[in-house]
Amino acid sequence: MTFAALPCRPSLRFRLWLGAVGLSVLTLSGAGLAVFGLTATERRAEEALAAQTRLEAWSSLSTRISEWMLARMLQGGAPGGGAAGIESALDRLEALTAADVAAAADEEDASRRAADIRHVARMKSFFSQLRGLSPDTPAGQAGIAFHLTHAPAIISSRMEHETRRRDSALKGLEALRRPLRFGMAAFAIAAPLLLFLLWRGTLRPLFEGLRRVAAEAPALSGAGGFAASDRHDELGLMFARMRQASRRIARRRARLERDLADLESIVETRTTELSAANSRLSAIDAARRRFFADVSHELRTPLTVIMGEAELGAATADPDLRQSFHTISARAERLFRRIEDLLRIARSESGELELTLRDVGLSEAIEAARSDVAPLLARACVELTAELPERLYVRADPDWLRQIFAGFFENSVKFAGKGATIRITARENQGRVFVEVRDNGSGPQPAPDAPLFDRHARSAPPGVSGFGIGLALARWAAQAFGGDLRRLPEADGFGLELELTAAGESSDGPYSPH
Repeated sequence: MTFAALPCRPSLRFRLWLGAVGLSVLTLSGAGLAVFGLTATERRAEEALAAQTRLEAWSSLSTRISEWMLARMLQGGAPGGGAAGIESALDRLEALTAADVAAAADEEDASRRAADIRHVARMKSFFSQLRGLSPDTPAGQAGIAFHLTHAPAIISSRMEHETRRRDSALKGLEALRRPLRFGMAAFAIAAPLLLFLLWRGTLRPLFEGLRRVAAEAPALSGAGGFAASDRHDELGLMFARMRQASRRIARRRARLERDLADLESIVETRTTELSAANSRLSAIDAARRRFFADVSHELRTPLTVIMGEAELGAATADPDLRQSFHTISARAERLFRRIEDLLRIARSESGELELTLRDVGLSEAIEAARSDVAPLLARACVELTAELPERLYVRADPDWLRQIFAGFFENSVKFAGKGATIRITARENQGRVFVEVRDNGSGPQPAPDAPLFDRHARSAPPGVSGFGIGLALARWAAQAFGGDLRRLPEADGFGLELELTAAGESSDGPYSPH
């Protein structure tokens, strides 16, 4: 009985591994050959170029020395202008020789190359001695004779030495061509051969299997699956697993479609609720705006009448009655400013800050703010002192600036308590004005999760309120002026620094708040 031999064929994994190893070896060999060729070529080219540079330097030195000696003898020993050129040539030769020694491959080569430095040193010594002697003296003539005997021989020997080194480097370059050509030819033959074997034994069967996968891939998006495969290699195993994946994907797709339908329903419901909430908020905001507009109109009309009647009554001849009408007018104007302040703050909460920038007297703005909160300061027995330079003007909106200072004073009353002191100082530096407001209190203490300048920070004691603006809005207004508001380091109490822009020469002129 005879048995037919079963075909034994390596697996795709082994063939791919074998092809990868072959390509890696071929790539590394090619890279090594290229690196070796480039390195050796670069080294020999640098040696040839350096030798040629030194050769030209020695030749230039010989020419300069000959010209200098000839000029010196013709001028009767007078100093010539070529000495600097000779010294420059010697320095260049010394630098080139030192660089050659530094580029030596080993210590023996470095010591051999270092001999050139001694020759340069001898030439420097010859030249320095010859330069100090006059050619008309016996010593000068002896120096010239000594130089003519030794210097040309040194220069000639060095030029011959550099010529030999240059020719040796060029011969080395020529000798590299043959092995490099042989290696490149071998690489050019081995690379296509290896690629052909890799295609024939590995890639072509793999691509055939991939084409089948591509033909049956639409089954992943349908209800069907991959057809059974009679292969018993990695591709056959891949087909089996893809059939399983196709069935799992179909089940997950059905679940995702159900979840997507539920999610769309939830999103639609939430969108409807959000739209309704936005509509309600818009209606509330519109009602709030109408309310403030109506309140403004209803309050402004009688206040205007009161101020007009007070102005007419102030014309009376009775001094007591005239003083009473002045008091009524001042109180009405203060109430009018309060209404304007409320409306201005309400408009700022909508994200709009109406500003009219002009030159404002800083002392006038502080005095107007003090006048606004004078009853509050009097009840709390708060002492307010201001140390300001004369005629200091800033670029700001006068009403907003007055409200900022009024807010500072109200904060001091709230947190420093009765008998507190408020001190205001100002300084100007490079077109900027820095105003410091300090009191002897602890200052606002917002919650840990609400910073001091946060819009929603609240730290006022219960039952305390006022017409000033909060620190968040004050900072917003200061930044709109082109400045900023910062908290000062704690020293003796609480302090704030208001930075503003100093009034310019091209502005509209000073303006005082109401």
